[in-house]
Formats: sequence, structure tokens, C-alpha cells
Amino acid sequence: MALKINISEFSDFCFGVKRAISLAEGALKKSSGPVYSLGPLIHNQRVVNELSGKGLNVTRDYKNINKGTVVTRSHGIHPDTLAELGRKKVAVINATCPFVYNAQMIAKKLCAEEYKVVIVGDKGHPEVKSLNDFSGNKAFVISNKSDARKLTLKKGKIGVIAQTTQSQRNFSEVISELLNKDFAEIRVFNTICSDANMRQKSTDIFSRDNDVVFVVGGKNSANTKRLYEICKARGTQAHHIDSRSQIRNVWLKGKKRVGVVSGASTPRWIVDEVVEKIKQVRKEG
Repeated sequence: MALKINISEFSDFCFGVKRAISLAEGALKKSSGPVYSLGPLIHNQRVVNELSGKGLNVTRDYKNINKGTVVTRSHGIHPDTLAELGRKKVAVINATCPFVYNAQMIAKKLCAEEYKVVIVGDKGHPEVKSLNDFSGNKAFVISNKSDARKLTLKKGKIGVIAQTTQSQRNFSEVISELLNKDFAEIRVFNTICSDANMRQKSTDIFSRDNDVVFVVGGKNSANTKRLYEICKARGTQAHHIDSRSQIRNVWLKGKKRVGVVSGASTPRWIVDEVVEKIKQVRKEG
């Protein structure tokens, strides 16, 4: 049985991730002292391990850093942490994704203008935490329309932003639900990353044309999880994996069209490994 492997046009890093990695690698080459990242630079452990092998020290405790260079993670950093690092003799490279930075500035402005900030996103995600930090740690974080329905807001001004990797559909559903609330004013900012939006739209179409889809990316990657959910919602058999070793032979049995799509933090070389593994499994029978 002939096998056709389809690779999505989105099968490499997004701009924000490429930028963060480039900044970290540049710091490793130029810095005469130690180079740190505050938490994993991106949500792909293999890439983080590769950077660690080049000398990047991943730490969550910035208080003991007194020299060298600190590269912030792409998901953003608490403004107070940035200020404190600025007071030390430490070089700071802000690798926050530009889309996340834009959402942070909107959150900060809304907070300053006394809007109640509502963040549509995954509770506990580092990006959402950073957006809440810029909202004075007073934001309401909701994940879906069910959360929105339960949200109790006293009459006043509401400002709504989205985690940059949210799906457009979920964001729209939440906004529709919020419009039923009692408020004096609502301002909505669609802060969803254009790359994330395009990946999701492409995956929705892509998943229809394949018997099985491998969604490649970190298990803690929100944007990768979203792609997997889109495939499942379409009724397509899908598997979220972060390496070739997780592919099970039975998943390919009887399949003619196999799709491979990846999250924004997944490099092309990992996608290529997955494709080679698929070919190997089919060749072996």
C-alpha cells in the first residue's frame, strides 16, 4: 500500500521563538561571563537541552545572579524582576515574544486606566502569569465560555485580552458570553499571534486530508496542544508527540495518508526525524 506523507507548511519555529533562540545564542557567543535564562527559554525540552549544552544556565531563581547575562524567556517576565535585574550589574536581554510584549503593554495600559482586565487563556501558563503581572496581579483569567458565564463582574469598565496562542474560535465565544454581563464599557483587544492563528487555520484544513496526523511539539506547549485539539475536533485520528521515539507502529497500520504538523516551538529537524521514523515503520511492515 503506497504511503503519502504530507508535511504542513508550518513545520518550523515561529518568528518569536526564532528570535529568542537567536538572542540566546548570540549572548552565549559574546558574553564573557555566565549566561542564564529565567525558566525554559521556549516550550521544547530538546531545544532547551541543546542550548544548555552550549552553556545556557536555566534557573528560576534570579536573586543569586549578580554577574553575566540574563536572557528572559519568550513567554515574558514579571516587570519587578526586570527592574531588579536592572539594578544589578547584570546584562539583560529581553527575549519576550513581540506578540506577548504587545499584550503585556495593553494589559498595563488597561490597568493604569482602571479597567478590570480579563485574560482569555490557560490558567497557570507562564505567558498568562506574565500578562497578569502587567495587570497588577488583579486580572480575571478565564479559559472558555463556561468560565465566562460564571464570571461575576460588578458594573464598571472591562478590558479583554487573549493569550497569544488562544484559538480565534474560543476567544470569540468568550467575548460573546461576556457581552451578556452587566458593565459600563468593554474594550476587546485581539492579541492572538498571527502565526498561531494561521497555524490553527491551516491545521483545520490539513487534518481533513489525512488518515492520521502527528502533531509534533512539547507536551507543555499551549500552541501545540491547540493544534492537536483542532485535529481531534475534526474527527481525525491524531497523536501529540514530542519525538520520533513515541511513534507506535500500530498507529500507521492501514494508513495511506499521514500528516505531520508542528507547534511554534518545534524545529524542522525534529519534524524531519519524525518523517524518517514514519518511513522506517512502513518499510519494516
